[in-house]
Amino acid sequence: MRILGTVASSSREVPGAPTIGTATNVGTARAYNNGSATVTFTAPAFDGGLPITSYTATSSPGGFTGTGASSPVTVTGLQSSTSYTFTVTATNSRGTSAASSASNSITATTVPQAPTIGTATAGNASATVTYTAGATGGSAITTFTATSSPGGQTGTGASPITVSGLTNGTAYTFTVTATNANGTSTASAASNSVTPVVPFAATGGTTYTSGGYTYHKFTSNGTFQVTSGSNTAEIMVVAGGAGGAGNTGGGGGAGGFRVLTGIGISVNSYSIVVGAGGAANGSSNGSNGNNSSGLGYSATAGGYGATSTSVGSSGGSGGGTFGTARTPGSGNLGGYSPVEGYAGSKGVSNDNGGGGGGAGGIGGTGTTGTGGAGGAGNTSYSTWATATSSGVSGGYAGGGGGGGTSNGGSASSGGAAGTANGTASAAVSNAGGGGGGANGSGSSAGGSGIVIVRYPV
Repeated sequence: MRILGTVASSSREVPGAPTIGTATNVGTARAYNNGSATVTFTAPAFDGGLPITSYTATSSPGGFTGTGASSPVTVTGLQSSTSYTFTVTATNSRGTSAASSASNSITATTVPQAPTIGTATAGNASATVTYTAGATGGSAITTFTATSSPGGQTGTGASPITVSGLTNGTAYTFTVTATNANGTSTASAASNSVTPVVPFAATGGTTYTSGGYTYHKFTSNGTFQVTSGSNTAEIMVVAGGAGGAGNTGGGGGAGGFRVLTGIGISVNSYSIVVGAGGAANGSSNGSNGNNSSGLGYSATAGGYGATSTSVGSSGGSGGGTFGTARTPGSGNLGGYSPVEGYAGSKGVSNDNGGGGGGAGGIGGTGTTGTGGAGGAGNTSYSTWATATSSGVSGGYAGGGGGGGTSNGGSASSGGAAGTANGTASAAVSNAGGGGGGANGSGSSAGGSGIVIVRYPV
């Protein structure tokens, strides 16, 4: 029986626990480490006597949550490649229910992690781009794509990726993305900047590659032809050495020796001239050598060795002369810095001739009866000599030895030794050395010059 003044009431409680349904991974277009899942459930039979205002699904591990007014509920923020189960609770104005039982397990998948950019390398209207793959996002990566800026040109594949269709002379950077079944990652950081260019190519002479350089060796006149691209070259120019003198005469001076660097070269034909060695003329003075040139630079011919009736000739290196009364030839006739060669010498008596000058030093005066040694050659470029099988013992442009009544003067770096009797040995071809002097009429000719062009590979 109702008591007067009271109000009828009913039970007001928290809801019962929902019945768990199925959890499903939703990876499409989800950013890396921001996976998603939907969780279905059945509302509880008992709502606590009050309307249920929301349902909450909670992940394990991580405690990521999603809410909704009905099934299914979406949970976001899941970490890529991680397995999760879920429980669901119901909430009314009195509070929140106990959790449902756990759902089935799912593995969250997303787009891949962004790759780590490596190095871009320019080619001809193209570039290669290296990268390191990131995490897969839980789904196998199917494609990596490199994209240029500017232009948006693309290439795909494993590292390194080649991107073609670029404009030579334009600077580019590149980013790389990864794609799986869920979509495409964010882009990597930008690469270093590169500028594609037409590859450099040249012909002419005998070609060698060594130590990061390409060498073109010319032992006779020819053409150095740049067929494409541009580069910065170095050139060795060695002129022809002069002939030695007879009649106890001086050794011939070596051809001028020069190495020039920092020479810009591009598509063009460049004439190369290799100077011949100067002749020997029996018991008379020798003959001067001949100039060499290439890429707009020259080296001066060696000056001849002289007999008792003349002075030594000046040249790239000067010629030696007979006895004490005559003047030897001076070197560096071209007036270059650094010098292209040195002076010859006169003898110490009237029974010997002085040595011809070399690219590395003046000729020797000798001793009574023995001809002066030829001036030293230049041995600072033995790397070039080794790479091109040229020079003598790593040197070029040694002076010729003087003649003597007892012994001829010695020589090096392609120069010819002098002689007391018989005929002096010949100067080495294509080393630019001076010819040897002789006591009688057996003096020898100077050696021909050489021109070598080199540039970075």
